[in-house]
Amino acid sequence: MALLTDREALLAAWRALADTTSQQGWRFIPIATHACCQLRAGRRFPGNEEALLAGFRLATPPAELPQGHGFALLTVDMDFAMEPDQFWFALARQPAGNLEMFTLVATDIVSTLDAASGFDQRAIFRLFLDRIRAWQDFMRREHEGLLSMEAEIGLHGELILLAMLLDAGLEAPYAVKSWRGPLHGLHDFETAAGAIEVKTTASEQGFPVKILSLEQLDPNLAEPLYLAGIHLSADPEGLNLAGRVEGVRQRLRNDSAALLAFSTLLLHAGYVDAMADRYPRRFVHDRSRLLRVDDRFPNLIRSKIPSAITTVRYEIDLDRFESEDQMLTDILLHNE
Repeated sequence: MALLTDREALLAAWRALADTTSQQGWRFIPIATHACCQLRAGRRFPGNEEALLAGFRLATPPAELPQGHGFALLTVDMDFAMEPDQFWFALARQPAGNLEMFTLVATDIVSTLDAASGFDQRAIFRLFLDRIRAWQDFMRREHEGLLSMEAEIGLHGELILLAMLLDAGLEAPYAVKSWRGPLHGLHDFETAAGAIEVKTTASEQGFPVKILSLEQLDPNLAEPLYLAGIHLSADPEGLNLAGRVEGVRQRLRNDSAALLAFSTLLLHAGYVDAMADRYPRRFVHDRSRLLRVDDRFPNLIRSKIPSAITTVRYEIDLDRFESEDQMLTDILLHNE
């Protein structure tokens, strides 16, 4: 008999626990036990809402817990928690929350904690909270959580630059940690060797890149600062977004912590594996430019414009700017 998937196990447990009883409290079925974490599928009564219960051994519980759209994370008092340092948390669907989406979230949490079962207790609990915050970011998005066409192309470019950093010799934990774009950082990458702003285009003419603010290319805010221009071309033999993600995962396969951190950043960026088939477009990465943003660079910054101008968006055609391209390997080696 085939083993149940995490999703099937959760749904089966919730079905078995369903009831119309007026009795208050929790009912649950154990679904996984790790060295630092225990998981239960549960329901809270009298509301009958589905929940994922997670027990951790902690010195003290956090003062604040992240709250999401369609679900709530709360501490619960479990009579069976005999250890004094055992704290239980419930990720519970709110009455108005979509069951299919909540199931996706709960399944992801189960599989993520399973993949992290060898981590120490603080790391696994931090991952639990980080993953929930990432789902919060995802569920705030419009259009059913799907990336816009422009955001899809932008994510291609950031994944390409992440792969380039790994290929240039940056170790996996540092490369993943440097990816700040999904966390709404000022620049897409912040390395010890400098900040890198990634701009991606699939234009058939020229190499136009869009600058969205006066701060993005201001070297006064990050020194040194580089612009990585990524040019894509539509091609049925190229990679779709899922293929691009898989390429990075293959590079990270020997570092489980970096791999899990990467998956969490993907969620922050708006990408979910379960929706990968919604991004069928394929692109080849045909050329790049890596440029130092200095006094010669054609940028607009706060000190160059009248103070009455508060918001600026503009385009730079990198084909029209003659300057020596930098090499990632040289930049990284120079910092060592």
